[in-house]
Amino acid sequence: MKKEDKIIKQLIEELQSSDDNIVLKALTKIRDKGKTAVLNPMFDVYEQTDNPKIKEEITSILNDIKDSYALEPIVERLKTGSNELNNMLLASLWNSKLNAVDFLPEIVETATKGDYMNALEALTVIENLDGPFLNEKLSEAEFLLQDYLSENTGDKATLLQSLLDIIHEYQANAY
Repeated sequence: MKKEDKIIKQLIEELQSSDDNIVLKALTKIRDKGKTAVLNPMFDVYEQTDNPKIKEEITSILNDIKDSYALEPIVERLKTGSNELNNMLLASLWNSKLNAVDFLPEIVETATKGDYMNALEALTVIENLDGPFLNEKLSEAEFLLQDYLSENTGDKATLLQSLLDIIHEYQANAY
């Protein structure tokens, strides 16, 4: 086993510790040596812990990520994450300035399936995407939103109508 693999394995074990201090120390190490392999265990810790310091540190790490390597695991987790985790993951996409333009349908799907805050965070992410946008991704996002709006009303539906309006603006400029 390579040294890097051993370090990652040790970090994951420390993240799974029942001792919050060990978890916090592992998160400090992750900030310096973080790799994609530790993201899902970090997401698990976020969902399982009640410790606000641990949640804040995980949020801070994700907000500071600048490497696009993190996009795929973050977006993949949106499919199974709790509303609370998804709120944090969507906010981290926006705060980290990662361009999630290739994951537009997945972000919209999180907005339609999650709670109001998921929809609000998704709207913020999508409003701030730089593009360029592929017509295929925009059409898929549009379909998901229209499907939701055809069956739902209320505050979340109003918010998602705003999101659909943004998608339509992007479609006017897509390639």
